[in-house]
Amino acid sequence: MTHHVAVVCGAGVSSTFLARGLRRELSEAGADVSVEALAEDQLPLATVDTVFVGAHLASRFDELRARVESSGARAFLLTAPEPAAAAREALALLELDPSSAPSKGHSHG
Repeated sequence: MTHHVAVVCGAGVSSTFLARGLRRELSEAGADVSVEALAEDQLPLATVDTVFVGAHLASRFDELRARVESSGARAFLLTAPEPAAAAREALALLELDPSSAPSKGHSHG
């Protein structure tokens, strides 16, 4: 079963770079995960399991997390400002959170 992840920034531009980096990290890790970039006004999205919020939205994270969790998904704030580092941080968060762990060749849920 594919785990669905969204990366959110204010307008969707920086999240595109982060989503690309996260896709690369997850692919190298062999995870069964789909990643899409969203603007914050697209939340909540019922088809997403995990949402990563860009560091520049830290002051609004509580509000965004409430919106995400209202749809049954999990939300994490990324602290790394640079896309490649934020992608590695997101991968580590997925691996540390058992309720959001990406599948590596087996079903979860």
